[in-house]
Amino acid sequence: MPVAPTSDTSNVSQMGRGRHAGAEQTQLQILGMQRRSRCGYCHTPNGSSCFGARARLLRCSDYQALIDRGWRRSGSLLYLTDHSSSCCAYYSIRTHALSHTLQQSEKKLLRKWRRWELLGDSAPGSALDSSVVTAGRRLVVRLEPAAYSEEKYLVFERYQRAVHNDMDASRSGFQSFLCSSPLMFDDTTDGAASGRLLSRGLGSYHQCYYVDGRLAAVGVIDVLPTCVSSVYLFYDPEFSDLSLGTYSSLREIALVRELNRYVSPDIKYYYMGYFIPSCPKMTYKARWRPAELLDLVTFEWIPIDQCLERIRQHPAFCTFDPRISSRNIVRNSRRDVLSWAPVISSCTLNGGERRAAMQLVFWIGPRNSVLGSNLACISKELEQVVWQTAASLGLPLASRAILSI
Repeated sequence: MPVAPTSDTSNVSQMGRGRHAGAEQTQLQILGMQRRSRCGYCHTPNGSSCFGARARLLRCSDYQALIDRGWRRSGSLLYLTDHSSSCCAYYSIRTHALSHTLQQSEKKLLRKWRRWELLGDSAPGSALDSSVVTAGRRLVVRLEPAAYSEEKYLVFERYQRAVHNDMDASRSGFQSFLCSSPLMFDDTTDGAASGRLLSRGLGSYHQCYYVDGRLAAVGVIDVLPTCVSSVYLFYDPEFSDLSLGTYSSLREIALVRELNRYVSPDIKYYYMGYFIPSCPKMTYKARWRPAELLDLVTFEWIPIDQCLERIRQHPAFCTFDPRISSRNIVRNSRRDVLSWAPVISSCTLNGGERRAAMQLVFWIGPRNSVLGSNLACISKELEQVVWQTAASLGLPLASRAILSI
């Protein structure tokens, strides 16, 4: 049986507990298929399924590979939606930050902030300067490694109560969800500018917004080899009229540009998590143009305007590749099952990949390891876990990571 999720994070670093990638390998505990009893987006009781893994240590380059296959993280928990039994379709979305231009509504927001003397009398570009510490007349923004503080927790608690009607936001939950990260800092980027912008290299950070000396909002982000990935934003409800969600996205897009200029030319994209067409509160992400959606069959990024019509035709799940027959891929009814999709079945693997999957090494406890072929001999369910691990992680990552069950 796949191992159930555990709360043991003793081997998961809080920001790597100060660890840097160096020669450390990614360490993943494979959890197998997990069922969510209730969908957090459409709120139907049908829920959804995902393939899960708990990261004990995670190299930034390996997490980049995972999010380019549709994975996301919540604290140390990594998950990939199983579209064969999910009520909503989840498509990863990203914006070309270097090509993004301010829309009229965004320019209007910046003008409003200047009227309120939150920003100085600067041009729109410099108003979004993403330096580690940026000061306006009343606004100060600091980019710092993710770490717990009581001030941040109290803002998070007020946000959860007011926005999500969550009356049980605990300190330990906040710590594990938004402060503890399995990502190991990677300071291989070059130059003093890297240290100025990213005090510890690639990894997980908090972008903190202070208004008149008070913490107004915190954007939780992962800085990866080719992108800034938005994890979460929470804000003090007293500042809700400032449109901090929109402003923080503009700041994070600006951060991508500055990282591209001073740290690495490979950093070009702003990842916003999942675009969920059936959920109105998640479709706003499409306004940050130019945007692309990830095809979960071919793992190619496709301009969103080429995807929307296909999604309208096949709302449950689809590929955007016209070369692939929709009769084999598209699920039009929740009663149907996908013929194949990245996480579900071994039929996504060719013969050589299937043989390689059977050679994957899985650790059981600290001293015992077993080949995938031996696990497959124990039960059909464990055999499926081996196939799903290889198909969802991709064989290159599955082969170099330390896997456990």
